[in-house]
Amino acid sequence: MHAMTRIRLPVLFAALVLAAGPAHAQGFFERLFGITPDRPAPSAPPAPAAPADTPAEGPPRYVPPPVQARPVALRVPVEDAVIGRELKKNGSGGSLRIERTGRSDLRARLTLAGRKSAASVESCTITLGDASGVALTPEGRPDGLQRYAVEDAATTTCPLQIEVLDEAVLIKPKSGSCLVQTPSCQADAAGLWGPEPSQLIPRARDYEAARGVADKAVRDNYKALVQRARPEAVRPLVSEQASFSSDREVLCRTYAKEAAHSFCNARYSEGRAISLAQRLGVTVASNLASPPAPTATEYRVRRRADPYSLPATDEIVQSSPLDE
Repeated sequence: MHAMTRIRLPVLFAALVLAAGPAHAQGFFERLFGITPDRPAPSAPPAPAAPADTPAEGPPRYVPPPVQARPVALRVPVEDAVIGRELKKNGSGGSLRIERTGRSDLRARLTLAGRKSAASVESCTITLGDASGVALTPEGRPDGLQRYAVEDAATTTCPLQIEVLDEAVLIKPKSGSCLVQTPSCQADAAGLWGPEPSQLIPRARDYEAARGVADKAVRDNYKALVQRARPEAVRPLVSEQASFSSDREVLCRTYAKEAAHSFCNARYSEGRAISLAQRLGVTVASNLASPPAPTATEYRVRRRADPYSLPATDEIVQSSPLDE
């Protein structure tokens, strides 16, 4: 009986070891009989996996160049857009009427609404010039818009300039901010001088559409200017564009019933778009000058002659994308 038990126990134990797996069984018998196993050669470490965004093989991916913004030019307003019109500051205060006294001479009848002093609530008015008005001296188009200087004794300490917009003018001091003063009155002339709201509201849809066109022109010209600027000049351009948005908000929120017609926003944005176009070197045309647009063949010949040249104003405004 004991002999049978002694025989069965080793057999049972060996069966259990084999049931645990071949590798375990082999290691047990090697230790049991003092056999030193041959160690396999260490395997090489696995190669590091390539980054997910880097292709393992094949040619490099094509990265298209950034799309170059195309400058947009709007028609530049001329003096006839405001001559003979009754304009008011913010559409409600003062009075401005520009008249042509010669072929190129302009005079303005300008009355400013103000106060007798900074601490006073009593209103007063300042009329510039004599019975025939005040002379306007042309100063060219330094920023794209036609500019005039106001020549009057009352503006000696606060010289004013007028920029012509479509149906309106923008009056601002030549430097900083100041008040036009007389011994009995002081007034702020700066602002957008345009028609009264009663004349604008019936055409509200036209002004809203004009604002959309002007806003897009501002964005396109700003992008083109940034793309062509040197790296150190980009930050000033960004600040300038932010200032434009802020200045427009401050200027137009005081225009009478602006929310009902968008006249101020449309005209101020048009002026900004024209100014940017001039800085881009785009030749700007006036509302009265409409030379014929070049044909598709003429346009292609010009581009082949100088592929990096900017199109002229009328090519930008009148040419069709299909011509290219």
